[in-house]
Amino acid sequence: MKSIRLKLIMIYIVLVFIVMIVSGVFLLLQITSNEIAKAENQLMEFTGTIIGEIVSGNSTPEEFQQGFDILKQPQGIQGYIIDARGENQTLAPRESLSMHFSDSAIISALVGQIGVNPKKKDRDNNNTMKEWITCATPVVEGNEIRYVVYARLDASAMNDNISEITITIFFMIIIALALTAIFGLFLANTLTGPIIALTKQAKNMAMGNLNQEIPVYSDDEIGQLTQTINDMAKELSLTISTMASEKNKIKVVLDNMTDGVLAYDNQRNLVHANNAAADLLNLGDLEMIPSTEVLSHLGFDDGDRNKESTIAAGDKFISSSITPYLNTNGQVEGIVVVIQDVTKLTKLDNMRKEFVANVSHELRTPLTTVKTYTETLLDGALEDEAVAVNFLKVVDSEASRMSVLVQDLLELSRLDNSQLNLDLEVIDLDALIVKSIRQNLVLAEKKRQSIKYSPPDEECFICADSGRINQVLTNIISNSVKYSLEESEIRVDIEVSEDYFSVYIKDNGIGIPKEDLRRVFERFYRVDKARSRAMGGTGLGLAIAKEIMEAHGFKISINSDLGKGTTMILRFDRYEALA
Repeated sequence: MKSIRLKLIMIYIVLVFIVMIVSGVFLLLQITSNEIAKAENQLMEFTGTIIGEIVSGNSTPEEFQQGFDILKQPQGIQGYIIDARGENQTLAPRESLSMHFSDSAIISALVGQIGVNPKKKDRDNNNTMKEWITCATPVVEGNEIRYVVYARLDASAMNDNISEITITIFFMIIIALALTAIFGLFLANTLTGPIIALTKQAKNMAMGNLNQEIPVYSDDEIGQLTQTINDMAKELSLTISTMASEKNKIKVVLDNMTDGVLAYDNQRNLVHANNAAADLLNLGDLEMIPSTEVLSHLGFDDGDRNKESTIAAGDKFISSSITPYLNTNGQVEGIVVVIQDVTKLTKLDNMRKEFVANVSHELRTPLTTVKTYTETLLDGALEDEAVAVNFLKVVDSEASRMSVLVQDLLELSRLDNSQLNLDLEVIDLDALIVKSIRQNLVLAEKKRQSIKYSPPDEECFICADSGRINQVLTNIISNSVKYSLEESEIRVDIEVSEDYFSVYIKDNGIGIPKEDLRRVFERFYRVDKARSRAMGGTGLGLAIAKEIMEAHGFKISINSDLGKGTTMILRFDRYEALA
């Protein structure tokens, strides 16, 4: 029986049934007892009247019978007078009287006591078996029992009455049980209705639906519980909403992080992996790969904690750290692995190391030359004027080279620290190109080279620092002159489009290998180091040019074929004067 409603109804029915049964039985016993007592009193009064008014002297049976007739016996009472010898003194047939001698009431009377028997089964004068209430009273004269007055009352009417009362009580019990069931159902519904609603709300809450409110119909304990459930649902909904919002924020943050994040529980089951982790590891579906394989790929053992590692994965460098996370009891619940692509940082670090090495090398060479020539002069070469002058020229050349190198380094430092102040103005790009070409004509004529320029058909105005852009153009044109063969041709062209101007500076020099193109803008990078240094280059010119172009918001790129020449492309945004 799982329903509390049915339990309550059954309890009420059983209680009412017990009460009605006990009350009915008590009432029935009380009525039966009263009826029997009433009948006994009636018989005793009858026998007493017979003794007082009829039994006297030596009356004959006819006189006894005449006395019974005069008293007009109540309906249903039969009376007899028996002498001490047990002989009937009335006109009643002896055969019928002999049937009563076994009655306990007569036996009690024969020993001198009034005898009553409430349930004596015997036959009547018509030989019909009935139940009787009998009473026998002795008539004592002196110390002897002279007569016994015996009377009996037919108990059929009383039994019928008691049966009717029993049936009435039975139907009353049935009606009471039916009414109890009806009112019990009403009461049970009153009690269980809110409980059912609370149960339904609890199930909805368990399924995540916290927006339903249970109506409160009373101020009793159930009403208070209902209100408490409603308040709890609101607070829980607010808490879950806050948690979901925070979870979504964390998920968005994790999914949009450039760093990869992996979380494993104590059984090394994958709990979370963001998109960056899958991209960085490039191992496929991380949920299908055992944690041992992933950790081994990152350079960890399965039992490692609080450890960092860096691995090379193809052309990338991956840094990872492993950290345990704890529950509220301070126990380790799993590990979190954070993965970072440190390729750029590693390359920058390598470039820094290479830069320091290159700077040291670039400074060491002229310093060694200066020191060597100075020591030679101090050792006596000053005495030979021709040798001294030649040595001093070399020292001056190396000092100039160091000065140019230091100047370029300071320039790059200002560009890196955003300390470059641009004096922006509207300038004519065509005139600036002509100026830069003119500045390199002397160097080109020494190698019997020609610089061809085709001016555009329209004006080309840009907003820039003319000195800095001239520095870029001069550097690139001078590089074309330096690295082109004698009697070669260098072309400068402008391509005009709707939004910008593209300047192409093309030579047919030695060219650059494909694998070196992506590094030509790195500092101190030279394709042919010995030849570049012999030509007086520092390896910083293109790096400075790129920084200047990007500081203006312009772009610079390069195309080259080894042995065929190089084309530098400068793109400038068009300047449109305001109307």
